[in-house]
Amino acid sequence: MPYFKHSVFTQSNSVAFDHIYTPGTITPISGIYRCTVCGFEVVSTAGHPLPPEHSCARHSGNWRCREGAVRWQLVSAPIHTNN
Repeated sequence: MPYFKHSVFTQSNSVAFDHIYTPGTITPISGIYRCTVCGFEVVSTAGHPLPPEHSCARHSGNWRCREGAVRWQLVSAPIHTNN
């Protein structure tokens, strides 16, 4: 789960948080994605691929999911507003 200091999060019922993605899938929504197998979290930007299955050198050179096939799920997404 992402760290936070001030409780500024808003709960969402969006189905965007229900989808599970395989490594390399183009990120549909910018945000924090968690590996549903081991819990490792990454930030991924819309239009870019989600991290590969065996390693994620862009985020942590030491990470390897040793618990099964990596699957990514959106856990936190920004709310974009126009002021």
